[in-house]
This record gives sequence, C-alpha cells and structure tokens, in this order.
Amino acid sequence: MNVAVNTSRLFPYLVVGPVEGASRAVGHCLSVALFEDLDTEFGLSAVTADHLDQEKLTADDAHRIALENLVRFADESPDLSIQVLGHSGGPVHFLLYSDHPRASSCLLLPDLYERASEVLHESELLACVPQRESLVIFPRRDREKLVGKLRAIEADARHPLTFELFALAPNSVMPFTG
Repeated sequence: MNVAVNTSRLFPYLVVGPVEGASRAVGHCLSVALFEDLDTEFGLSAVTADHLDQEKLTADDAHRIALENLVRFADESPDLSIQVLGHSGGPVHFLLYSDHPRASSCLLLPDLYERASEVLHESELLACVPQRESLVIFPRRDREKLVGKLRAIEADARHPLTFELFALAPNSVMPFTG
C-alpha cells in the first residue's frame, strides 16, 4: 500500500553511512537522508525513491523542500535550543543547537556560517555533530580543547554520528582535514 508523503513534514536528517533512495553524502561517512515526521510513536518514516516517484518529485526537489522546512523549523520552533555558551576568549565559547532530533541537521542550514560568525564574533569556524540531537560550532583555534571535551560528554549518546569536524564558510560546509 502506497501512502502519500506530506511534503510539509519532509526534513533532512544526518545519518551514518550511505542509505538507499535520495540520500546525499556530507562527508566523514555521513549522509543526508529524507524523512517524513509523523505523529506516531516512532516519529519518522524514511522517504524512498518510490515515494518520490509517487509524488512526482525529483530528488533535488525533495531536498530543496526538506531544506526549506528545516530553515522554517530552525527559525520558528520553540523545541530547538540554540544557545551561545561561554564568551569570546574564555575557556569555553561555542554555539550549541540541541534538544531536538533535527539539531544535527542544522549543519545544513544555508546561513549557518553567517548566524554562527555573528554570535561567536569569529570568522574561522568548525562544527561537530556528535549525535543526532546536537550540533556544536566553535572557533577553529579552540578545536584541541573542545573536541576532547565533546568526546567525553557525548560518549554515551543514543544516536551517535561523528566526532569528525566540518569547516564552515559562507554557503558551504565541508569536511575539515586540517
């Protein structure tokens, strides 16, 4: 039985490894997969190529719609926590997106670099998505001290992703290899 996808509930989620369907590689063994948020106990349903065919959507269209939904969610949802911890030059200074299963997906926000550089007052930024419910953005110069702390804090995460880093730039997120 085929069930229509409600495109207003279509969102991108970061997942480990490649997945079938309309997924796209992000780097560091992570992919973006499309899911429909449901009002069920499980809460998510993977969107497959068959679903897209049924809706007459291309993978590009589906990813565009999902990203638009994510932007709206990040701008409007009271369920997503976005906070700056510490202060510039202090022992701790980072931007944290958390407390929601879409938090790590905020790595895909088109204006993430601009948002983060404005509140952190920094231009060289790195990001880490240790688990599905968190995205941590911090100044590049702080990577040594923060990555170790993140590994300790997030070691027992229920939905781990990666401790590898991503470099942020205007309109771009790429695996950090430095």
